Amino acid sequence: MSSRSTSKSATSLVEFDDAQLDGSVMCSATDSHGEETTTQQVEAGEADHQSDTLATLGSDISFDVTESQSGVSTVDDTDHTTAPEVRPVDVAQQLDELVRSVGVVEELSRRAREAATDDLARYDAVMASMQQYEDRMQQARTIADRARDVLARAFGQEARAAAQPLVADAERVLRAFADLASDWQEQASAFIAEHPDVELLLAERRVQDEQAREQEALAARTRKLEALVHSAEAALEQGLINESRRALAALEHDFADETTAIERLRLKLSHKVRAEKDAAARQALALAAEHNGRGDLDGAVAVLEHVDVNGLSLDLSEDVFGRWSDACSRLAQAAGAALVRSAPAQGRGLILYSDPAFPNGLVVFSSLGMGPGFPQGAVVSDPAVLRRAHPFREAAPLPITSWTSPPTSTAGATPVALIRH
Repeated sequence: MSSRSTSKSATSLVEFDDAQLDGSVMCSATDSHGEETTTQQVEAGEADHQSDTLATLGSDISFDVTESQSGVSTVDDTDHTTAPEVRPVDVAQQLDELVRSVGVVEELSRRAREAATDDLARYDAVMASMQQYEDRMQQARTIADRARDVLARAFGQEARAAAQPLVADAERVLRAFADLASDWQEQASAFIAEHPDVELLLAERRVQDEQAREQEALAARTRKLEALVHSAEAALEQGLINESRRALAALEHDFADETTAIERLRLKLSHKVRAEKDAAARQALALAAEHNGRGDLDGAVAVLEHVDVNGLSLDLSEDVFGRWSDACSRLAQAAGAALVRSAPAQGRGLILYSDPAFPNGLVVFSSLGMGPGFPQGAVVSDPAVLRRAHPFREAAPLPITSWTSPPTSTAGATPVALIRH
């Protein structure tokens, strides 16, 4: 078949489509029952005709290409396939016909979607009626259950005689609503069977509903995440460390995958805690200096050993540890006794002294950052602690700033004099 026959087929396809469009419009003026039947018949015939025409068009194009490639030369008893002759005009015409055919298919799809949309509205109305009767059926079931319960608990012949008709009426109403709900369910199923395109729209609706639910869940998750982050940051700004930690814990529990936000809050919390601990340590150093100025060495040691050294900045940790060691050394010098120090980690340690009453251990004079397990006066016999215990540099005596006589030497005093008050 030549390209001219292909052009005629495609032209007839378009002309037929226009004629059928006009026919569909004229048929829409009939009554509601006739309208549905006529429209379905026209569209069905139209779809069949378009399918046949498109198939014919495809076979025409295939035949033209095959025909143009079938030239064979037999010179010298050798077959030579000639190159196909391609005419730009023919190819352009075929492309135009394909574009028109695609447009026809799109138009058929548009019409089918419009018809299915109208059918979907009718289906929704059927489902709404069915749901209404199902709701009423549930109410009737509840009332019937109550009526049976009343009959079971009725006392006396008169009460039972009055309850029995109620049970019968309630069961009759329940059966009536169940039948109605079942009828509407059958109508809905039959409607879907007669209008299969409605099921396609229902599938699209389900996908859209699922996407909407996912978007709402994502939005709710984002709002909760932002609220927790804001709560933690606001608590940090106000210095509410415990509240900030609770918000961070909730964030880690509910949003474990939000590692960036969690790490950022952890860093902020760490900086805030360190800043507060550093401030408290500075205050303790100042107070210890006041005790030293008054000659209250025991008070200076007591203030410094209660500093929370965990998490201090390095310079303050070294300063507190050094001042604490000096205060203990000066206090021991007043008794003329020697001290040793055991420091397992930066900024933490024990200051100990020997006592003849405990030949296999050392007695705690003071502890810094070691927790409640090493109170003053406790005897330590742990080999690891004892191995780390070494003498340390004695602190220089405090300068005498009063007209009183300097304290007398207490060299040779017994270790009992190291008991602090």
